[in-house]
Amino acid sequence: MQLGFTIPVVGPSVSDAPALSAFVRGLEDLGYDALWVGDRLVTPVDVGDDYLGRGPQMARSFDPALLLTVAAAATSRVRLNTSTLSTFYYELPHLARQLTTLDVLSNGRLGVGVGLGWMKQEYDVARNADWQRRGKMLDDTLSFLHEWWTTSPVSWDSEFFTMTPVHVGLRPVQEGGPPIWIGGASEAAMRRVGRSGVGWLGVEGPAPAAAASTQDEGADRLWSIARRSAEDAGRDPDALKKAMRINLDPGTSVDLVADQLKRYADAGIDEAYFDAFAMFTSLDQLLDFGGQVIERTGRL
Repeated sequence: MQLGFTIPVVGPSVSDAPALSAFVRGLEDLGYDALWVGDRLVTPVDVGDDYLGRGPQMARSFDPALLLTVAAAATSRVRLNTSTLSTFYYELPHLARQLTTLDVLSNGRLGVGVGLGWMKQEYDVARNADWQRRGKMLDDTLSFLHEWWTTSPVSWDSEFFTMTPVHVGLRPVQEGGPPIWIGGASEAAMRRVGRSGVGWLGVEGPAPAAAASTQDEGADRLWSIARRSAEDAGRDPDALKKAMRINLDPGTSVDLVADQLKRYADAGIDEAYFDAFAMFTSLDQLLDFGGQVIERTGRL
């Protein structure tokens, strides 16, 4: 099983590029296979449940693409992934160019995790983001990215975006573009995994209601939907992967994380990664925790 660590996109731990560079190099040196980063555009004052009481902490948010740019320059081996990117907050050509640039700068190490999001208040702030049609918008975005990465000139005409033909000279290093991971826990999300994704992103631990777990009742049924969708799309269902994100509460022990990772490995999960932003206030503390997890688990 591949093991990943989440770069904190919110909170007080990230201060400057040199410190972030040292942090991601440290994770690479420890043996982590991938780095993941989330996406938080804004944190509304009235967010209902205050996102598990972490509203003020989450109000300090970074741009995920810029964090990954620093990581691309500071590392040479680890893969760089988003979990998950809020694609609705970006104009499509801008998003496509941004992701292609990251793939080139990282020499083909980029993966793109996407989902529908959970915070409607954030959608209300973002231009052209329609909460009720976000599933259709995501499908349109994924189709556009595929076209951008595989064709030139590119034109587009959909209910969400229209573009006259343009030349696209910057090509991704990875043939066909970076692999797409799909998050979500609905039947529609799993059909999207089968049609468009390299695999599925699930979530364990404190998370919004849209989170999904390999232990949820009906998980096997949902996975069978993804497999059938892949078959219907002419894709190999056996090639689909599962990646699990673990959101950690303050005070979570290294042993608890290591035991969860061991269960994932035994269950055949392809990749697991954890987000400890809520546990620590500095990158040094996060790196030390990551080292303890590696020491406790070894290679799974």
